[in-house]
Amino acid sequence: MPLDIDKSIIIEKNGIQIARILVGTSPFIAAGQFEKSFEYYMEFVEKRGKIAEILTWCLSNGFSWIQAIDVDFIAWELSLASKKANIKPKIVLSTWNKPERAIRRFSSFDIKMVLAHASLVDTLNIDRLKKFLLQVESQGLTPGVVTHEPSRTLPEIKHIESIKAIMIPLNYAGLFNKNVDETLRHVRDMKAIIIAKKVLGAGRLPINKALQWILSIPEVDSLALGVASISEAEQTLNLAYELACKRDKP
Repeated sequence: MPLDIDKSIIIEKNGIQIARILVGTSPFIAAGQFEKSFEYYMEFVEKRGKIAEILTWCLSNGFSWIQAIDVDFIAWELSLASKKANIKPKIVLSTWNKPERAIRRFSSFDIKMVLAHASLVDTLNIDRLKKFLLQVESQGLTPGVVTHEPSRTLPEIKHIESIKAIMIPLNYAGLFNKNVDETLRHVRDMKAIIIAKKVLGAGRLPINKALQWILSIPEVDSLALGVASISEAEQTLNLAYELACKRDKP
């Protein structure tokens, strides 16, 4: 039986629900922004099972919303974790240019949103982006976008009404996005759920200060927090939960 723990802290905006805290998966694909990228590659990409251990802990300890990147082995490891924890995770899925294929790959989970990856969005090919969003909508799911360059991209796409969620790099130090104030001005003009990523500056920023800052930003609805070990998950996710509870306390 699944443990009776739920730390989702669900919020609703524009009729769409999302958890305050999402478990990110960027460390698991050894994304280049991490200083430990090679170490992560050897631990998570070259070997199977470690990701599932971390995700099993997350699911079993109340963090059931996963920001999953559309990669085969992420789906496999998540499936293993789901079986071990006996919990069906809720997925905010980011993928490239074939959302229907990504949806099939993660179909055994509870997919909530599908986001167009920044490699598509930041090309500013508006026709391709609109096609992507329409394909997601046709599956009965919430469509959204990821951008690595919000100051350049958001002004060009803010008129697209079918964008219901936006994931942006955002942290107090301006790492990976120097134009924090400008980014926040742009998202205020869009009726969309705002998900902050790179909140911890890919591991470069002190956790407490970074989380307190991001949770003080009223425009931000949700955080995607990548973790690379059970100890990291325990420290980072539980602190985020405690601080988010204080933010949302009536």
